[in-house]
Amino acid sequence: MKKSKWIHWLVALCLVGLVGYSAFHVHRAEVKNEQKMAKQAKLDKAQKAKQKALLAEQKKNMQVPISWEKPSELLAYPDVSKAVKSKNKATKIWLLVSQDKQRVYVRQGPYTLYTMYASMAKNYEGTKNYQETPVGTFKLQAKRGDSYYDATKGYGAKYWTSFLGNGAYRFESVPFSEDGNVILSQAKLLGQKVTKKKNVNAYGSIRLSVSDAKWIMENLPKGTQVIIQGSGQKDDPWETMKD
Repeated sequence: MKKSKWIHWLVALCLVGLVGYSAFHVHRAEVKNEQKMAKQAKLDKAQKAKQKALLAEQKKNMQVPISWEKPSELLAYPDVSKAVKSKNKATKIWLLVSQDKQRVYVRQGPYTLYTMYASMAKNYEGTKNYQETPVGTFKLQAKRGDSYYDATKGYGAKYWTSFLGNGAYRFESVPFSEDGNVILSQAKLLGQKVTKKKNVNAYGSIRLSVSDAKWIMENLPKGTQVIIQGSGQKDDPWETMKD
């Protein structure tokens, strides 16, 4: 009987010890998780503050009036020669395109390095399919060139870089006529608000100033990620990309 009681007490002590050990490790894991979350929240806050400061600085230095020839900013283009080779999401270069804002943002992880005026069609209901700007995630393709002219459309462009369809959809300059003159009526739409009655007829391509189009063609390689946001999309894609 005494031996039986001793065994029961021993089992009880083992169970108490096991429960205590488990509780200790659960608590320890919870503390670590809380510390990790607090650290991430602090990092997110710092990143958002830096991003806000970068955008404010760029907004202050945008080219005004808008030029279809010159860089969009008075600040120098960023040196991305090393960053374009990065495999790290936090440091790699990507492009964010906004139909609503008519802008192209050169991003490095969570930060905007450069803002470009752009001109592209907004996909209103009733917009013809061939005029719609593709929406979603794409990658810059190898196909690119100094200039082209499309007689079927009645215009060409300089410094184009394909992001879909091997040249069908491109980042490119404002349009030029067959004799090499800029089509001012379209060039003046660069960076301007687009309406259903005053949409951009770019056949799905994204127009930039001559200088900005050249910079993308020369500095961003095949495989650079491109995210195009449609009308009403305002969330920062980085929030899902970083996970």
